[in-house]
Amino acid sequence: MLASLALAALIQVPSPSMQELSPGTRYDPEIPTLEQVVGHDFQDQVTPPDQIVRYMEALAEAAPDRTHLIRYATSWEGRPLVAMVIGTPERIAGLDAVIEDLERLADPRGASETELEAVLERVPVVTALMHSVHGNEITPAGAAMAEAYHLLAAQGDPDVDLVLERSLIIIDPIENPDGRQRFVMQNTMAQARWPDPDPYSAEHDEPWPGGRVNHYLFDLNRDLFIQSQVETQGKVAEVFRRFWPHVVVDLHEMGGNSTFFFPPTAPPSNPWFGERQIALMDVFGEANARAFDARGFPYFNRDVYDLFYPGYVDMWPMSHGAIGMTYEQASPRALLYQQEDGNVLSYGKGVLQNFTAAITTMVTAATNRERILSDYLAFRQEGVELGEDGPAEYLLHSAQDPGLSERLARLLVKNGIEVRTPSGEVRVNGRTLPERGTFIVPMAQPAHRFIRDLLDDHVPMEESFVQRQIDRRANRESSEIYDLTAWSQSLLWDVEVVVADRPTGAAGELLSEERRPTGDARLPHAHVGYLMPWGTNAAAAVAEALREGITVRAAGESFVLLGRRFAVGTAIVRTAENGPDLVDRLGEIAQRHGAEVVPIDDSYVREGTSLGSSSVRALREPRVLLVYDEPGSVYSTGWTRYVLERRYGQRTTAVRASSLGRVILSDYDVIVFPSGNYGSAVGNGLQSRIESWVRDGGTLITMAQSTAWAARAGLLSTASERRGGRDPETDPPNEGTPDQPIDYLDEIVPDDESPEDVPGAILRVRLDADHWLASGTDGEIGALVDGRRVFTPLTLDAGTNVGRYGEGDDLVLSGIVWEEAKPQLANKAFLMHEPMGRGQVIAFAEDPNYRAYTEATMLLFMNAVLLGPGR
Repeated sequence: MLASLALAALIQVPSPSMQELSPGTRYDPEIPTLEQVVGHDFQDQVTPPDQIVRYMEALAEAAPDRTHLIRYATSWEGRPLVAMVIGTPERIAGLDAVIEDLERLADPRGASETELEAVLERVPVVTALMHSVHGNEITPAGAAMAEAYHLLAAQGDPDVDLVLERSLIIIDPIENPDGRQRFVMQNTMAQARWPDPDPYSAEHDEPWPGGRVNHYLFDLNRDLFIQSQVETQGKVAEVFRRFWPHVVVDLHEMGGNSTFFFPPTAPPSNPWFGERQIALMDVFGEANARAFDARGFPYFNRDVYDLFYPGYVDMWPMSHGAIGMTYEQASPRALLYQQEDGNVLSYGKGVLQNFTAAITTMVTAATNRERILSDYLAFRQEGVELGEDGPAEYLLHSAQDPGLSERLARLLVKNGIEVRTPSGEVRVNGRTLPERGTFIVPMAQPAHRFIRDLLDDHVPMEESFVQRQIDRRANRESSEIYDLTAWSQSLLWDVEVVVADRPTGAAGELLSEERRPTGDARLPHAHVGYLMPWGTNAAAAVAEALREGITVRAAGESFVLLGRRFAVGTAIVRTAENGPDLVDRLGEIAQRHGAEVVPIDDSYVREGTSLGSSSVRALREPRVLLVYDEPGSVYSTGWTRYVLERRYGQRTTAVRASSLGRVILSDYDVIVFPSGNYGSAVGNGLQSRIESWVRDGGTLITMAQSTAWAARAGLLSTASERRGGRDPETDPPNEGTPDQPIDYLDEIVPDDESPEDVPGAILRVRLDADHWLASGTDGEIGALVDGRRVFTPLTLDAGTNVGRYGEGDDLVLSGIVWEEAKPQLANKAFLMHEPMGRGQVIAFAEDPNYRAYTEATMLLFMNAVLLGPGR
């Protein structure tokens, strides 16, 4: 505690010029101020996350009849995440009944009109204010504490009285405590005697990875529907899906030379959001504008920040019918910041402006309670109606990897979507789908729009907006596309969605969020051993089995046994090679991961490779080195580490790039370079050592920008192309023929450019299904492509192009790919395997672990890690 106070004391700014948060307001002395609890005021210091939680606990202790403090998660580094519910004593005392009413509005099926009218009459509008999802966005969390104090301590304030009378308020003060703690530590270390406003000073210049991200270096504001991170999982389950808020604001920071942003937003808008929701944004925008004008605060809207990608904190509730809004405050990124116009932005000013916008939002929501609630109910009812008029059911099915369809189905449940197990075989559209690996999503449900948003192949952008991007590209102006243009989970997971126009009649019980193993996990005794068909569940099970010392082999080719074809990669666990407790150990592991296990008493194969053939390789727990720190991409490094450690349970050693030269490379089987340009970190001497290590049997894995680096360094026999397919090493720019008349438009195009940018689209990848790297797939997947990378295919004498992009009309599965880019991308390499001595280089053109929701390419990556060593 004393150490935390001492740390905070260093990050302090003088306050004589500070404006009051709420001029003239009288406060109840029984409610503690922040200064009384931790030693500084709201606008004075960047409060560390432990002190934020301690203050919220102090407020809850001082006003137990008006607050309900939820500890909704614990971060990867062990820090609590809390949200405070504030309401009248009557509402807090009857909170369970309020929650029942909120659930009834969220799912009005079966309720009479009279019942719904009664609920609308008594239920409060729920306004949730979320703060600092990026840990280095510091002022929103400061404002959050002031907001809670103001609601609990203000006396005789008509706005506060109105808010409490008509609302239930939820305040999440710090969504990313691990990132904030990292920022506070680094900022404190860099501080001068006096706060330095120079943007280039050390206190504004965060070292890698910065405080924006959480422990696994994820952008938590892109994690909402995938819920890979514990912070997000708790927020969705314990806040969003318990209280079903009607207004959600996520308070952020942006560049220090800006002002303050609040909606209305820039185009494009997601077509699955409701028109009423978007119209209400203007009501909140006008209210915030009046409040900011009254206090002389500059602001802007309808620029930069759009309403398209559904994975943001505010867009998850928006997908369920709430009004979701992002507010952005110019960031001081310390206590003072010298702006380009000569003004000095202070931390306290940022707190004040966030506080003003938050309080205004609460008041506006309370004032418009009836309209907001009725619009929300209409959105939820329309979801049911859309399912009655359109497709009746979506059926999730995966023939090659049933574990993936189950995992996707359970993810939908975590997103507030109803999914049912089939009661038996499902007959649909002339097909019969097996019970195993098939799940039914009824479309006549309130979350109909969200289902379409997550599972449909394509979510269209407004044509006028797309045309404007085409015009801007012609003039080499920057794109206005803010994030991805495609995110279809069915395509990225390689799970088929079968559309049923009429109910199949096979919908059975509701599916739960988590797998609940039932029955005895003990396997039946098998004289020869056990087979596990390869897939995501089997890969995770094998990773644990190897970790636990179980001997596992993998088939290098397909074979037929027991009248069933087993594909390349099938795991083979022989009884004779493992102890007598194998039936228990392997059974528990398989049950935990949902992996299929087939016992065999006879290994005589009549078609395909024999189980004792040289193509069947013994696996060992790979010793994996992950290159960490600069110059690697922060996100790519985090995604890769998460997929290895958490998604698949693979032990991994993270080594800073600057320390690679000191590593005994022979201690490792696999070295993974996340996306990044490693030319500055890997000199000629270290590169020679890496090449020798590969030749001695090592597996080197690169992705995206590290693949471009490997190609330039000569570690890989491909080239990173320039625009038009030109090889920069062998094909110089065209110098033209000046003796002929010029075409103006052709003349102003640069001679040498990077390939056309692909703004986050899903492209078809055709795989060599017989290659072990493609194990667990059906030979074709969707890959997320985001950037300007194009790689020439390997020649036959250099290696194998295990995955290549489609061509023509088969290239683009979802999203926007500019017409000029398609010819250059067609048939280009996505996944390359190049043998080198007894080892190999495995290279991905894009990041296979993107945001941890590209399950199909994540499996390819794990194939490289688990199946690669020893080949």
